Amino acid sequence: MKTLHIKFAVAVALLTFCFATPLLAAESYVFGVHPYKNPAELAAMFKPLMAHLEAQTGATLSFRSSKDYAAFNEAFVKGEIDIAFMGPSIYAELFAQHPDKVRLVATALDKGQPTFKGVIVAKKDSPINSLADLKDKKFAFGDRDSTLSCYLPAVMLMDAGVFDSVKYDFTGKHDNVANSVLKGMHDAGGLKPDVAEKYMAQGLKVVVESAPVYEHVIVVGPKVNEATMKKIQDALVNVKDPAVCTSIQKSYTGFTNTTKPGDYASLLDIIKKVDTKITK
Repeated sequence: MKTLHIKFAVAVALLTFCFATPLLAAESYVFGVHPYKNPAELAAMFKPLMAHLEAQTGATLSFRSSKDYAAFNEAFVKGEIDIAFMGPSIYAELFAQHPDKVRLVATALDKGQPTFKGVIVAKKDSPINSLADLKDKKFAFGDRDSTLSCYLPAVMLMDAGVFDSVKYDFTGKHDNVANSVLKGMHDAGGLKPDVAEKYMAQGLKVVVESAPVYEHVIVVGPKVNEATMKKIQDALVNVKDPAVCTSIQKSYTGFTNTTKPGDYASLLDIIKKVDTKITK
């Protein structure tokens, strides 16, 4: 009888192990960031946030970026990225195209606000001081799918009536835009405010700011269940350590869960307007 009890206990233990192992494996996720900087820099910037999410959820996260925005979007849609930090225009497009695959968890707070602005920059000693001054000039965009280094500056140029006269190039990452303007390869360019601020001491100036749009978001894909999504959301909204946010951007102060997918819908109008002028 004792032998039978031992065999039964062993069988139960084996069944428990077999069923528990897949559950543990399911708590391993890929955390992705759209490639607005090089992968090594992004990995360092988001390390505190990933550590915070691991501590609060019990999940294991691995980092991933991509060679460009298109590859990042494709990876998320394919389910190769489970949790992502992405720009507002990326989110607006993905949600419009794949509402079943992208769920909004939280929006970043910039100095306490869920909105931010893009900027157009030029060299400090440049005669360019307004959008009108950009007529017939050379302009540097960043990535074609970037909110702040393409969509917002492009629509600003269009609204000012100077876009058709501008000669433009896509330079990739935000730092490339700044360096191209500083080196005189382009007369002006579109940037994130924090990147522009970083290069002001080297000779950049802000020519004009865009209208405010909603900030970057944290989203999850289908692999993340509702319970884990709620844990992630709670961890983001209740983050206490300032370094978790400032490591991503100095002006970030936290995250909010009060924004809705509809808050990003106005970006789709900007995207469509720009897409009529600049083909992908």
